[in-house]
Amino acid sequence: MNFEENPGLLIKRLSHAMDVEMGRRLRAHGLTESQWRILMVLWKGEGRSQTELQERLGLERATITGLLQRMTAQGWVLRRSDPHDKRVLRVYLTDRSRELAPIAARLVDQITTQVLEGFSADERQFLHRLLLRALQNMEGQ
Repeated sequence: MNFEENPGLLIKRLSHAMDVEMGRRLRAHGLTESQWRILMVLWKGEGRSQTELQERLGLERATITGLLQRMTAQGWVLRRSDPHDKRVLRVYLTDRSRELAPIAARLVDQITTQVLEGFSADERQFLHRLLLRALQNMEGQ
C-alpha cells in the first residue's frame, strides 16, 4: 500500500480539514475550535472536573487550565469548587454557552453535509458502518 492510500492518513486529513473549517466558522461567534471541544463535553453533562475534561479530551493539565481561564474570562464557562472537595474545580456552562449549542449543532450539520456532498443515502450508511468497524478493530472490540 502506498502512503496516499493509507486509510489512517486519509481519515486524519479529513478530520483536520473538518476541524479547520469548524474553527473558521466558530471564529464568527468568538470561539476557538479547542474551546468548542470543551463545550461539546459540557453540553453532554456539565459540572465535570478539570481533570475529567483533561482526560476526556486528551489535553495536558496546563493546556486545559489555560483554555478554561480564557473561557471563564470570555463568559463561556464558570468554575466552582466542588462542595465535597475544595481542591477540585468543577466546570459549568453559562447562558452564553447554552445559547451557542444549537448554533454549533447547525455548523456541524453544515460541515457534515459538505463532506458527504454527492454521496447517496446508501453510501453514507455504508461509510458510517465501515468507519465504525475500523474503529472497533482498533479498539479491540
